[in-house]
Amino acid sequence: MKIRTIAMSSTIALLAACGQAPETAVETTPVAAPAAPVETPAATATVAGNEASIEQGVDPSVWDNEGEPEDPGAGGELTCKDNPLATHFFTLVGGNTVDDCGRKDPKVLAAFDALMEGTQDAESADKDIPPLRERLLSGPSGPGALKVLQGEPWWFYTACQAHDCPGTALAMLYSPTQTKMVGRLTARCKVWWLGEPNAEQRALIERERPLDEALLKNEGDACE
Repeated sequence: MKIRTIAMSSTIALLAACGQAPETAVETTPVAAPAAPVETPAATATVAGNEASIEQGVDPSVWDNEGEPEDPGAGGELTCKDNPLATHFFTLVGGNTVDDCGRKDPKVLAAFDALMEGTQDAESADKDIPPLRERLLSGPSGPGALKVLQGEPWWFYTACQAHDCPGTALAMLYSPTQTKMVGRLTARCKVWWLGEPNAEQRALIERERPLDEALLKNEGDACE
């Protein structure tokens, strides 16, 4: 009888132990499972916060317009397809055409003729040397660049003698509104301001085409 009772007790205990094992597993399984996904939203939020901070304190106009062309009305770079005055200076006064749309402009030519009046002192003393006007139009010339002075458009041009740039050179500003030109002539180791430019016009020319002081030394045949 004792043996049967002990055997029955052991069986009950074993069944009880087996019945509790699954309950323990059920309790522990959901505790470990959420651990991995809990970290993911936190990491995403951190990255998003860092990206937003890059634009903080930056003027939107800087990055919103990145890569867009400059505004021509604000003095940006233009081509002759945008405006005929953006072509090369020697083309505008009747010289060679070096682009697809450059051509002579009578108003620019008239302003240039007026600018060159009274430049006899800048002519070379050597009679075998061509006239100053001819020499200035013999060298390279960049396309016109639009500038704005006191709300008015002015076109900046340059001209120089071939093989003597900038020893014999002219830096000019042309106003299509006034049909007027002012400029700085460098020749014979001297500087002449032509067309009576004001202080602001002189400053713009100096800034766009700084003068090499070494060219003003009265030495050599170029100064005669």
